[in-house]
Amino acid sequence: MKRPPLIMSAMAMAIGVATAQDRPVAPPAPDVASTAPVPPPGQPPANAMHNTRDGRIARFIVNPNGDVDGLLLADGTQVAMPPGLGNTVAAHAHLGQNIRIEGWRIGDLPLLQASLVSSAGAQWTDTPPAPPPAPPALSPMEAHGQVAQPLYGPRGDINGAVLDDGTVLRIPPPAAARAIAWAEPHAPVSAKGFGVATRYGRAIQVTAIGTSPGNEQPVATPPQPGPLPPPPAGLPGKPTAAAPSTP
Repeated sequence: MKRPPLIMSAMAMAIGVATAQDRPVAPPAPDVASTAPVPPPGQPPANAMHNTRDGRIARFIVNPNGDVDGLLLADGTQVAMPPGLGNTVAAHAHLGQNIRIEGWRIGDLPLLQASLVSSAGAQWTDTPPAPPPAPPALSPMEAHGQVAQPLYGPRGDINGAVLDDGTVLRIPPPAAARAIAWAEPHAPVSAKGFGVATRYGRAIQVTAIGTSPGNEQPVATPPQPGPLPPPPAGLPGKPTAAAPSTP
């Protein structure tokens, strides 16, 4: 779901000229995407509009835990789903299948948050998931290529991208805001992080990103595997060296 004009457009500031009666100029309206609170799971934000869209599945979107949490339609619309719904749809639908999405969207963003998915006489809604299996082990991963299209979060902020080879990059919103230029379509990207590869595609939680291999800059603190440091000497259960005796 995404193909609006891109994020790097400059914002002009309007300067109000005081009237003869010195009426104050109203402050500019706040940016909806940056101020709208994140809605509770399954609930639309206050500024959302109900929407129904028919389309064809072009790609499943995988998160770094290996769950399908969305898909891309052939017209470029991003469909976001809770993992429980996304995994169900992926198990019953296939690439190229015609599908109907009911849900809500924010403004004119190419992002549709699904609440009901139907196809070929079947329909699926989000249901409380069963106890999840143990999450897959995340492996160090890299990706190099060009941005096919950015991905949006529930407030309309960019939180990742799909590359031209289908790899999904995920970046926490604060870091994504600092590295926003990388999300423009056709922009060259080289990313490092930790993720998984599934039959639906690869997904990487990005820890460093740049425009080419070797110039990646950190955007998040990576996991630090390894043994825990030894506890300080003198803790209960840990013998301490005996003090030398004095003659």
